[in-house]
Amino acid sequence: MKKSLLIVWIGLLGLVSLAQAQYKSQHTVRYMVTYEAKTGLFTAWVVPDYSTPNTFNPETEERGATAQFTLKVPKDFVLGGLKDIRGIWDKQARKFGQEAELLRAGADPGYAYYVIGKAPQETNYGEFKQGEPVALFTFKGQGGDPSRVQALEWEDTFVKLAGETFSLNVASSFYSRSGQAAKIEARPLEQFVQPTNLLNVMKELQERLAQMGPFTGESQELEVVAYPNPTVDVVKVKFFSQVGDEPVKLEVVDLKGMVKRAKEIKTKAGVNTVEFDLSELPGSPYFIKKSEDNNVVTKKVVKI
Repeated sequence: MKKSLLIVWIGLLGLVSLAQAQYKSQHTVRYMVTYEAKTGLFTAWVVPDYSTPNTFNPETEERGATAQFTLKVPKDFVLGGLKDIRGIWDKQARKFGQEAELLRAGADPGYAYYVIGKAPQETNYGEFKQGEPVALFTFKGQGGDPSRVQALEWEDTFVKLAGETFSLNVASSFYSRSGQAAKIEARPLEQFVQPTNLLNVMKELQERLAQMGPFTGESQELEVVAYPNPTVDVVKVKFFSQVGDEPVKLEVVDLKGMVKRAKEIKTKAGVNTVEFDLSELPGSPYFIKKSEDNNVVTKKVVKI
């Protein structure tokens, strides 16, 4: 395999990331991969650690030109059917990791890697809310355990081996308007810091909401987050959906099982928020009941 062929495939982003990897922005992001067993669909997400607008970006929407999302997958996994959600992503991502040179250098023989670059043109990612995932693209794949398909860690040994063996930059990267101040002399600052997973995202969401006021929700149930809890009037219900346009029913149920409030919505991909006005209900414990595709989750809330 010739080095020149590999380098051309990576594109311009590699040249920027290698030079700027040591310069981190104060506005960081994490990457996440989710999998829906029913459809066999994977989704790649960016999870911002900040919101828009902010000190660097006065706009409500986040915009960015370059990004790179590297997947670590079982060695037999074959990626296919990649579809854009935000940005134009490489549909012919090349599989690395099983080359003889890399294996001799110490690459893990049980894994392979797909380096998926975004076309270097400005993308509107929409509004960023701290800790709430934004979908970038979907894909399917065959071979190996789907739970082992993940975003690549910045410190993964493969990043160093690929650089030393083939002069390749395979690390994930993200650059946006919020990454640095809008100055002519400003250098691009890397925003990607590490991968995350849905469990951690929902746990952090609950912890962040708890810091904003009274919160007594059960920490072990993270599929649905209700805030404030207890409440005197309005309760906000947050839940995650991997795909959009799915019908979901939410109900407020009393201790006798009577439905006191109900709403039916079509989901958006990511964190969904629904509000219920409980001001006219008597003080008592209630249950938020979320029903989606024969899956029911409940969350206890207290009206005072």
